[in-house]
Amino acid sequence: MPEIVEYVQKGVIIALVIYSIILHEIAHAYAAFRLGDPTAAARGRLTLNPIKHIDPFFTIIMPLLFYFSTKGMFVLGSAKPVPINPFNFRNPRKGMMISGIAGPSVNLAIAILCALLVRLLVLVPWISSRFLLIFAYVGMMNMLLLVFNMLPIPPLDGSRVLSYFLPRDLQEKYDRLEQFGLFLVLIVLIVFRPQLDVLFGYARDFFLMLAGIG
Repeated sequence: MPEIVEYVQKGVIIALVIYSIILHEIAHAYAAFRLGDPTAAARGRLTLNPIKHIDPFFTIIMPLLFYFSTKGMFVLGSAKPVPINPFNFRNPRKGMMISGIAGPSVNLAIAILCALLVRLLVLVPWISSRFLLIFAYVGMMNMLLLVFNMLPIPPLDGSRVLSYFLPRDLQEKYDRLEQFGLFLVLIVLIVFRPQLDVLFGYARDFFLMLAGIG
């Protein structure tokens, strides 16, 4: 029986983390829509229906592989990228920056919400520790998603922010790196693994501080 409960707990955590990734993409679509770009909305991406945002490999298989291979300490995944046409924005550079930062902002909001829930529910004597761990893990994973997506590597969201502040000539060269995006991300994950472990460790510690754990 305890094993069944543990599997259910892990299943709930994985489902919530995957939906957090989906909410991240919905935030991109919503921000772009509010800034004047209806592309994502016209393609049915401005919806809470997860089916519209799921990519079989990046949304399901990859997060599961990272979750189990790191024993739940790190998750890497992505929903189906939201189509954005910067030429629909009044200010394309600013529009891309704002729509880009919208996704990580949602991950931060989820992390803070989970931390508050942990702080409140721990005061309830009949709440199971397994239930608290669900919010703790989901909040921690959202902090890691926030930090990872804010790395300034095209096409991660951090690159949208950095690109906005670059001079025009450097911006064009920098943005062209996006065609090598997945390759660049994998190189950074491999070459700078020790530094990233430290960075992700700070993100975990920050969440644990917010949640009052440890």
